[in-house]
Amino acid sequence: MKKLVLLITACILLISCNNTVKEDAKEESAVNQSEINTNASTAKQYFAIKSAYVKYRNNAVGQEMIREWWFDQYGNQQYEVTTMNIMGNEIANYSLIVDGYKYSWDADATTGRKMKFYQSVTDYDKITEKDIENYGIKKHGYEEILGKKCLKVSTEKPAKSTTWMWNNIPLKTVVAFGKSAVLMEAIEISTDNVDSERFELPSNITFTEVE
Repeated sequence: MKKLVLLITACILLISCNNTVKEDAKEESAVNQSEINTNASTAKQYFAIKSAYVKYRNNAVGQEMIREWWFDQYGNQQYEVTTMNIMGNEIANYSLIVDGYKYSWDADATTGRKMKFYQSVTDYDKITEKDIENYGIKKHGYEEILGKKCLKVSTEKPAKSTTWMWNNIPLKTVVAFGKSAVLMEAIEISTDNVDSERFELPSNITFTEVE
């Protein structure tokens, strides 16, 4: 079971909306933190579209995980729900990104965590030669997923993975983890406007700030 959890965790980390190959992203994003706190017209645009909803499915070692992700203001506001079934037990957790902070909590919890959020999204159309060399990045042309033209990119570090990117949004990711491969793939996508209520903090959760 521990191995399964590690597999799922690795996949979440590598296909999350913070998809990046830059280890110095925190430092770079801190410089731009003031941009995140400005209004939508001047805030940094992490994605090429204003808002979207993406539903992902992961089947690792016979277990299923569903990740639902909403974003608005080009990624300055994000909400995510992840549910998985491990040996008959359903686990759900939530995260919300607003005003430069990430709030996270578990299902049925009354307390949660709050921490500074440093957004970093890799634009593979603008990747530097240094990053290409450092992370073993290769581009493999374009493939279509859910009717979207995606750039297929592979990396050797920090883990061997292949990602299909559309407007800086990962629609499919395959991650090598030991002798196993974990697949996360979008099964539904919408670019309609997202209800602003998605990005409101739950009133029944007390959040404690952590480093």
